[in-house]
Amino acid sequence: MGKQVRELMKTVFDKVYEDETIYEAVKKIAASEKTTIACVVDKEDRLKGLLTPRDILEALEVRDFGFVRGHFFAGPEVLHLLTSKYAKDIMSAPVSVHANDGVEEAINDMLDHGFYELPVVSEGMKVIGAISYFDIIIDVLEGHKA
Repeated sequence: MGKQVRELMKTVFDKVYEDETIYEAVKKIAASEKTTIACVVDKEDRLKGLLTPRDILEALEVRDFGFVRGHFFAGPEVLHLLTSKYAKDIMSAPVSVHANDGVEEAINDMLDHGFYELPVVSEGMKVIGAISYFDIIIDVLEGHKA
């Protein structure tokens, strides 16, 4: 049987509240430099979504530079980004793993969703940590040294 997420996860993760302004959320994420994603949570710290670098860059591209690149957007999405104010307005859907899940499940979710890191949640969807591909790779490499 393979390792469980709890064996490799870190308890360090970025968290922003869903009702924080985009500016506040981005400022907090940029200042921490701990992770590649930020967990968007409600007042009870339950996971509501993720703020990824892509989410932030797309919002900045539209709002601060006034243009849209490629075929990523249709009209309503651009309007949504122009009028968004809060982290919840630009966040991606929540993707997470539980501490008791196998590391293989975390790898599959990362590959399926294009993330390098995932939040680890409790049964009540409260964020308790994060697991990244670096955590997994380091563990594999250390196992090969023996």
